[in-house]
Amino acid sequence: MNERRGNLAWLYDDLLAWLTPGGLLVTALALRFPQGLDLLRARAPELTLPTWFAGAYALGLALSPLGRIIYAVAQAIVWPRLRKAWTPAIKFLSERIKRTEGFSLPDPGTMSVQMFHDVDRRMREYLEAVDYSSRETLHRMKVLCSLSCNTTAASVVFVLVDALAGNAPTWTPAQAGVTVLIMLLALVTAVYRERRRQRTQLSIWRREILRTQHQLKSTQEES
Repeated sequence: MNERRGNLAWLYDDLLAWLTPGGLLVTALALRFPQGLDLLRARAPELTLPTWFAGAYALGLALSPLGRIIYAVAQAIVWPRLRKAWTPAIKFLSERIKRTEGFSLPDPGTMSVQMFHDVDRRMREYLEAVDYSSRETLHRMKVLCSLSCNTTAASVVFVLVDALAGNAPTWTPAQAGVTVLIMLLALVTAVYRERRRQRTQLSIWRREILRTQHQLKSTQEES
């Protein structure tokens, strides 16, 4: 029962990360270009809601590559500001990788964003392996970050589509200002979610280290 509930939760999270940004984009495009929606309502009104869900899901999947770019930008903003907090975890992971794979990670003070992306992935995989209870939390934080990044991507795509449709000359200063504000807020939200995700991952790592040390101390006392 718990396993089924966990699988349903993962499915819900994945749908959330794709369906919500896609739904926002479909709704915005339908309001901006209502001809297709009017035609659908006139010819087959019973298909309006199913078409919305299908379009939202398809666009949500299509937004994922652009969302990954937004995620890379958010990570590039957050990583230098959490470099000091990540240093003990990276040193721990570097020692572990050196024992198992024979190479060491670069010094955290000079580590690039591209290298940190791989380190972050390795740390998440390590935590999921040694602390099964943390998998749901790590996955949920990742999904929320993806949701924010895909929503930012949806706002970018809407602006590009509207501009390519030739509507850019009709934008008023107020409309342009609101659009820029919404895109900035979406980007700030993506950066915030990425910071929370990294902070949560570090907290789980510290908890795992303390648990391991406590078990080692208990074993030594028993022997």
